Amino acid sequence: MKFSVCIPNYNYEKYLGETIASAKAQTVDLEVVMADNASTDGSVQLARSMGVAVKVNEANVGFAGNLDRAGRLATGDVMVMLSSDDLMRPTALSVYRDVLAQLGDDVVLSSAADIIDPKGAITGRLGPDASLWTEADRVHGLPVPDGAAVYAVDAPELLRRCLKTLRNPFHFLSTAYPRALYQRVEGYGGSRTINPDKWFHWKLLGVARRAVFIDAPLFAYRWHPGNQTAQQAASGALKYLVDEYVSSFELDAKLLERAGLTRADVERAFIEHDIARHGLATLAGGSAAKARRVLFFGASTYPAHLMGNWKAWALGGLLLAGPVGQWAARQAHGALKKRGALDR
Repeated sequence: MKFSVCIPNYNYEKYLGETIASAKAQTVDLEVVMADNASTDGSVQLARSMGVAVKVNEANVGFAGNLDRAGRLATGDVMVMLSSDDLMRPTALSVYRDVLAQLGDDVVLSSAADIIDPKGAITGRLGPDASLWTEADRVHGLPVPDGAAVYAVDAPELLRRCLKTLRNPFHFLSTAYPRALYQRVEGYGGSRTINPDKWFHWKLLGVARRAVFIDAPLFAYRWHPGNQTAQQAASGALKYLVDEYVSSFELDAKLLERAGLTRADVERAFIEHDIARHGLATLAGGSAAKARRVLFFGASTYPAHLMGNWKAWALGGLLLAGPVGQWAARQAHGALKKRGALDR
C-alpha cells in the first residue's frame, strides 16, 4: 500500500520545511508531491531541495483549484491532502495503513488533530463532531493507539447526517481516501472559496463504502493569521454562506437518493443551520451587522423556508430589539448550546 502526501502550497516557506519533514518521517511506502500556486518566496527551491516532486502553476489558481493540481500528481493507492503549514505525527500513516489493511477498500479515514500555534506549541484539539459521530458508532478491535476511541459509520448513513446538518464529517488535514475514489468524484472541483473540503467529503461519501474516525491526534493543525480558517473569520459571513448555498443546490439526485433525503430537506437544513442558528451565534458574538446580513441572505435564497422557521423569526425580532436583543441572544445562545440544541 503506497500513500501519496499531496501538499498545496502558496508562500508558506516559513512552515513548509517542517511539514515536508513530518511527511517524510512516516514509516510507510509513500511519495510527497507539491503543487505550488505561483509562490513568490523560496517555497519551490526548499521543497525540491528536500526531494519533493513539485509542479509550479503558471498563475495562482486559488486555494480550491490548487488542491486538484496537487491531487493530480498522486500515484499512490491512498491519498492525503496536507496543507503546507500543518504536520503529521510520526505514526499517522502507519496507523492508517494497518487500519485500511484490516477494513479493505473503499474506506475513508480521518482522525483527531492537535491545534498548534506558529511555533508548534499545542493550544487545543480537533476531535470528532459529536453531532455526526455518536457513542453508538464506537467499534473495537482495530489497530489504533491505546485508549483511542474509533467510530465507524456506513457511508450513506454518514452522508445523511451531514446533509441534514450541513456539517463536515472529516478534518481536511487528516483525511485519507483511496485514489480511485478521488478519481471517481473528479476531485475537489475548485468551485468553493472557503470550505472546498466539505463539498469534496460529501462527494466521497457518495461513493465510499464506510467512513472511520480515529479519536487520536495523528496530525497537527497550525493556527496562524494567514491560514484558511483565519481568513474565513476575517472575510465576513458571505463567502462561507455562498459556499453553503451553492452546495445546497448543486447536490445531484444520486447523492440525495443515497442519503435518503429530498432537495427540500437540504434547503430547510440550510435555513436552520446556516441562517437561523449561525445568525443567532453571530448576534450573540456581538456582530449585529453580520447577523443581519446572514438573515437577509437567507431571505434572498429560500424565502419560503425562512418564513417557516421559528428561529429565523426569533433572530429577526432580536435584531429589531437592538442592544437588548443582543443581550437576549447571548442568553438564548448559551442556554441552547448547553442543552445541545444549537450547534454553531
